Amino acid sequence: MDGVIKITERLAESASRFLSGLAALILFILVILTCVDVIGRYFFSMPVVGAVELVRICMAGIIFFSLPAMFFRNDHVCVDLITIFMRGRLGWIISIVMLIVSIYVAWRVGDRVFDYAVRAHEDGDKTEYLGIPRVITVSFITLSLYAAAVMGFIRLLIILINPAKANQAEDKDI
Repeated sequence: MDGVIKITERLAESASRFLSGLAALILFILVILTCVDVIGRYFFSMPVVGAVELVRICMAGIIFFSLPAMFFRNDHVCVDLITIFMRGRLGWIISIVMLIVSIYVAWRVGDRVFDYAVRAHEDGDKTEYLGIPRVITVSFITLSLYAAAVMGFIRLLIILINPAKANQAEDKDI
């Protein structure tokens, strides 16, 4: 069983690296798009057509492709108001409860976004200026939310098997 968990952990780490790389690539594309739009708008009076739509799509990509890696690596934002409770057995229990809640919320939001993707596909919904089918973006958001829930579940298994890994991210000082 331990070997299966280690293999799953390695696969999840590879998947989270891939999705993080994809989010970084989208961020790079967003930077290029913004630079080209600003230069075109102010120096040549020719802005990029549909730049606002492309920025929205890129922002969704950056946010939602980062979620699975955040869930797996426990890289979420933590407020250190009650750090005394995050040590030892109580910290382990709190980590498990918070992971279960996070997994549930990610899965439920994924279900709702999936319903929206189905409606967007059935209605043939497209963006305003460029006419990009919304189902493409919403489908990737749905997949990212489900992947985040799965990554959270893998992290939950890892924490249940090895309680020492429960507060790894909290131990990092930023």
